[in-house]
Amino acid sequence: MALLESLGTVLEADVLVVGGGLAGANAAIAAAERGARVVVMDKGKIERSGDIGGGVDHFLAFLNTDDTWDTRDHFLRYLWKIGRGTADPKVVEKVYCDELPEAIKRMERIGCPLTQPDGTFYRTRSMGQPGPYWINFVGKRLKPCLAAEVRRLGCTVLDKVTATELLLKDGQVVGATGMHIRTGEFYIVCAKATIVSTGSTQRLYESPRVNPFNTWLSPFDTGDGQAMAFRAGATLTNMEYMRMTMMPKGFAAPGFNAFTGMGGRFMNSLGEYYMEKNHPMGNKAPRYDVVYYSLQELKAGRGPLFIDCRHLKDEDLDHLYNTLGYDKDTLPDYMKQRGEDLKSKPVEIMVSEGMQCGPTEVTGSGVKIDQNCASTVPGLYACGDATDAQRCVHGCITGGYAAGKGAAAYAAGVKLQKPDSGQVMAIKERVYEPMSREEGISYTDAENIIRKIMTENAGAERSEGSLRVAGDKLKKARGYLSLIKAGDYHELMRANESRSILEVAEMMVQAALFRKESRNKPYHHRLDYPETDNENWCGQVLVRKEGDGAELEFLPIAFDDGGENNAARV
Repeated sequence: MALLESLGTVLEADVLVVGGGLAGANAAIAAAERGARVVVMDKGKIERSGDIGGGVDHFLAFLNTDDTWDTRDHFLRYLWKIGRGTADPKVVEKVYCDELPEAIKRMERIGCPLTQPDGTFYRTRSMGQPGPYWINFVGKRLKPCLAAEVRRLGCTVLDKVTATELLLKDGQVVGATGMHIRTGEFYIVCAKATIVSTGSTQRLYESPRVNPFNTWLSPFDTGDGQAMAFRAGATLTNMEYMRMTMMPKGFAAPGFNAFTGMGGRFMNSLGEYYMEKNHPMGNKAPRYDVVYYSLQELKAGRGPLFIDCRHLKDEDLDHLYNTLGYDKDTLPDYMKQRGEDLKSKPVEIMVSEGMQCGPTEVTGSGVKIDQNCASTVPGLYACGDATDAQRCVHGCITGGYAAGKGAAAYAAGVKLQKPDSGQVMAIKERVYEPMSREEGISYTDAENIIRKIMTENAGAERSEGSLRVAGDKLKKARGYLSLIKAGDYHELMRANESRSILEVAEMMVQAALFRKESRNKPYHHRLDYPETDNENWCGQVLVRKEGDGAELEFLPIAFDDGGENNAARV
């Protein structure tokens, strides 16, 4: 113990939560409510960290008000219809459906109810839903409310501490190391159970707005959890899917659901409502279909593209305009400065950058979890956008809490183990090495190379040839990691992020090369295998560490929905 303490600040916990965003905060609350000693390690400050740090306006839920669409069974059919084998329905049912009623009550209890002032739910429909599953609510203070509850429950919170590696002992995860991004202080957290909740991977593809930090979701989510879990031996899945969305021209902000949920129509430069002619659900089609057909319009030269809201009623337009500010305060300001008037003219939109963030609104990509949110490595749990079975606000709130329960139960049955000091020393040397280099390149140079490779060779259209080129170039790009020089602790954090981004990129390319079909185009669109092959590829590509490389395996996923949307007919 004395040797460990000489390497940094040592803390002990029953449950360590790596990432204090929406999922991580809910995980910490669940574990603490069950009497666990909880440490939360967050790269930012938990009051405003993560994808919804600035607020959020939607939550997906079935409320049992209508037996033709608003039930658990119909939600699971929706999951199958748009998910197409990208997650185990039994896991989603356990970590989302079972947790949903209490999650809605918990939101109200912490001071951020899903209801309107009159106590009713304001619901809208989009993204392939059979009915209005989206609940519009004022979520501007959701993260501060969650943070207050985390602190009230006595959790130890390490703000501005970025996780650098998971700690292993006898094949089990026994905690993690971290570094304070301002002071450089090194932390060793010994934990009975560790939860990865670090979100998705941004800054992976070139941004159409040039600035790599001007992203749809948080640019500080850089796949750290996925990369650490992979290095620790955990199985990851759905890594081949490159997620994209539609957003206002030149400005990265949420808003897709707000526009389409209220009835906005996608229009090309010829004035044609192209989704209405290309998809039976029109503008309310699944997000991946909207992005796919938008890309086709641009490829055919019918851009620029617009979202048209001129037909909406005044009260609906007012609600829409207010909603746009719930996710990002500056979006209404941006539209006002540009002279965008939703009542009088369409608003120009664009396809976003790519990211590693899951194939649908209800299935994700990252650590493969079971019904208790446990990974394939003992002692390691995961939740939120860092997993395969949780996505978006609803998945993070329900699944985060489920992970906290699972981790607390596991911790109650095991003894605390300390990592070997040699392991910790090697991690610390690797983490701080960029600070000792007198010459080198910046992290931006290294990341720009990765983004260029991914955009040109593993983007919305890919083939065996392009993916092999991407793999070869990424292998060469690994050499640039050893050249990154950090002048301060902020740049040192970025160097660590660059490593994670590269490792996620490598997994994405390998998984995309392995899956010889297209699924949820354009999120995985193989030009050499353009059709969806449900007979052979309905399921998940599993990725796990093998020596210095990766081993890939296919896991078929079956689902019984009474034949309504069976795999052969999706």
